[in-house]
Amino acid sequence: MKTLIKFSFSRFSESYDKEAVLQKEAARILIDFAGDLKGKGVDLGCGTGFLLRLSEWKDMVGVDIAEDMVRFYRRFNKNVVIADMEDLPFRENSFDYAVSNFSLHWADFGKTVSEIKRVLKPEGRFVFNIPVGGSLEAVEKILGEIQFDFVCVPEVLQTLKEKGFLINDFFVENLQKEFEDGYSLLVHLHKTGVAINTKSSSLSEKRRIVNLFKSHKKPAVLNYKLLFVYASI
Repeated sequence: MKTLIKFSFSRFSESYDKEAVLQKEAARILIDFAGDLKGKGVDLGCGTGFLLRLSEWKDMVGVDIAEDMVRFYRRFNKNVVIADMEDLPFRENSFDYAVSNFSLHWADFGKTVSEIKRVLKPEGRFVFNIPVGGSLEAVEKILGEIQFDFVCVPEVLQTLKEKGFLINDFFVENLQKEFEDGYSLLVHLHKTGVAINTKSSSLSEKRRIVNLFKSHKKPAVLNYKLLFVYASI
């Protein structure tokens, strides 16, 4: 899975930065939700730097597993490392806050939360969003099968509590973008690093998937149901 993530996002940093309009919208909502975060922060799954570039949070370290994303992010902030958010290369009590936009679903949520708790200082804050069940409904409808195993809201909140976080606030927002047909949607997913995983990686299976999207001639709505959480230690 992590190899797939590295491959997908290391190929498409330029197109991701241009095409990921819902991710950018989510970043703006997250920044407004977080308010005035002070001190030193860490941006988990920093990507091309939406949170850095759209906010006033300048004393921040970026973390991403994809090398090309890190190279792109470095244009705006030299403080960035290639790392797995499940195994952060930082000492305990290193940061005043942690933020993450549209990234935590790519990792084991429990392991990641444990690492965040470890690197945050006492009274540290953790503000993030994560796609939950009900996301990518049109994609699954076109495929005719359940394809994505997103977490549910109670699971996220319970994990945070078990790891020692207090839930200060949370809400769910449904972000969506309409495409003229299924194939346009598929191209967008491709450019933003979203792999349509199947049980088989054969060329014939890939063609079958493409044909399913091409056969969807009517408008297709891409949606992400996002859980936004403000937590603290």
